[in-house]
Amino acid sequence: MSKEELPFKPTFIVNTRRQIVRNFTLHPLPNLQVLPSGWHKKMFLKATNKLKKIHVIWKNKRIQISQDLKRKKQLELQILAEYLFKDKKCNYECYLRGLFSNERLDSIEKYMKMSFMRTLNEKYIYGVKVIKFDRKGYKQRTRLLILTNKSLCLNKILKNKLKPKEKIPLNFIKKLEVTSGMDNFLLIKISSQYPHNKGDIILEVPYLIEFVTKFINISKNCKLLNINGFGINQKLFHDIKGSKSGVIELKKSNSLPSVTKGKNKNLIVCG
Repeated sequence: MSKEELPFKPTFIVNTRRQIVRNFTLHPLPNLQVLPSGWHKKMFLKATNKLKKIHVIWKNKRIQISQDLKRKKQLELQILAEYLFKDKKCNYECYLRGLFSNERLDSIEKYMKMSFMRTLNEKYIYGVKVIKFDRKGYKQRTRLLILTNKSLCLNKILKNKLKPKEKIPLNFIKKLEVTSGMDNFLLIKISSQYPHNKGDIILEVPYLIEFVTKFINISKNCKLLNINGFGINQKLFHDIKGSKSGVIELKKSNSLPSVTKGKNKNLIVCG
């Protein structure tokens, strides 16, 4: 710019620019597409163009850092899943085709989840719709499972909201029992020290490997997972408050995997 375009004293220009830079360090960058009315176009034309370029570079770098963090998290989860399940769970290879997700909910379930999370002072980790089996009689019930950084929540799905049924702090979960088959069976063993313990939780979880990997990733304890093989008279026992233990039979099957109640009133997992 020529001196004719800037009839101001050089010291005034320097001090004014210095003050603007100081303000930028205290506040977010302005919207550079729309100049404020007090912005002197002639005096700050070069500064405006430079700030636009800096702003674009900053936004691109921010997006790149965000993408790098996402890739890093995906890689960490994939490495953990490989350590937990490779050559141990038959359907592990299927999970290599896609990325790990933060939830497996439809739009209505997401809305109910958001409303539910407002009632908790906890960080959301994962959500998925599951089948829960009663501890006695093994009747199937649909539940929305929400995993946070502090607890595992099972909620009944109503028309427009979630009704909490069970909320287990993560430090009272002592074991995750799964099978080596193609099924999605999960037995969550609850510590007897938990004051509201009703017994162990029996679930059928879509994207089982994804959920277990997320759970182990927060708990930082790989020893929580136990993978059970199939064999003759292979059984698991689950605790029921005020009653004797229930029996879960593990059977290898050539047909589709299933979790059903048997004629002998035991729960039968076919993998």
